[in-house]
Amino acid sequence: MIPIKENISLREKSSFRIGGVARYYVRVHRIAEVKDVCRWAREHEQPLFILGRGSNILISDAGWPGLVLDMSGFTEITWHETIAVCQSGALLHTLVKQSVDRGFGGMEELAGIPGSVGGALVMNAGAFTQTVSECLVSVKGVSVEGTGFNLGRSDINFGYRTSSFKQESTILLEAEFLFVKQNKEQLLSAFTETLKKRNRKQPLDTPNCGSVFKRPAGYYAGALIEECGLKGYTIGGAMVAPKHANFILNSGSASAEDVRKLIVHIQRQVYNAYGILLEPEVVFVGDFYTPLFEP
Repeated sequence: MIPIKENISLREKSSFRIGGVARYYVRVHRIAEVKDVCRWAREHEQPLFILGRGSNILISDAGWPGLVLDMSGFTEITWHETIAVCQSGALLHTLVKQSVDRGFGGMEELAGIPGSVGGALVMNAGAFTQTVSECLVSVKGVSVEGTGFNLGRSDINFGYRTSSFKQESTILLEAEFLFVKQNKEQLLSAFTETLKKRNRKQPLDTPNCGSVFKRPAGYYAGALIEECGLKGYTIGGAMVAPKHANFILNSGSASAEDVRKLIVHIQRQVYNAYGILLEPEVVFVGDFYTPLFEP
């Protein structure tokens, strides 16, 4: 049995650089270890949280009361012609870069999206005209009870920034993707232009979780927030990014409750102005004192 650590800070394991302590924590590298850890969590009645690369999450100041299973050690990517078999802890950007370097299209517009392949599948990460699920062939994983599964693309329900994995107690181990052979120079151009757009429009130099809110139908969350005059608005150490209003920044001292309160303030202001309730894209981990806004 792989050693399980106690009382580990989660702050540096989140792209927000925010979060309390995990009661128990373990980083795994092999499938057998995952199954052992799941068995341990069941036997000790510990709630399990699956951690990838720590993007798109806000960990509470109270941390996690049970076991955090860190999958960032699963990073192998194996290629078979236009098919990539990718472990869930690998960076999505690495998979995208490797596909473009080989002249394979299908994910070039996902360049620069932070986080793991597993997390991207759970959230059905996307940008511009592409989503990660479009190239998916199959996913292998285990349930928290230790039962293995192998699902085809048609077995999984994907939606806008969501999937059936969000409602299930599953641990993704690896995924198979099918790409399409395309003109390499055109792919490299699209890949490079996507990265330039991100650098121009997004605050990549300050800790954040990525886009905070989902795009409401017919609108852009960032534009609605900006029109409410909230760019640069702060609560504690949390700030609405002056560069892109759908990002919240940790100025260096933000607590999770600061961010949560700012999210609620944004929801309230946008709803009062436009009658639109912004739905958070960020995943809340642990317990929070501040309830989300309800009209």
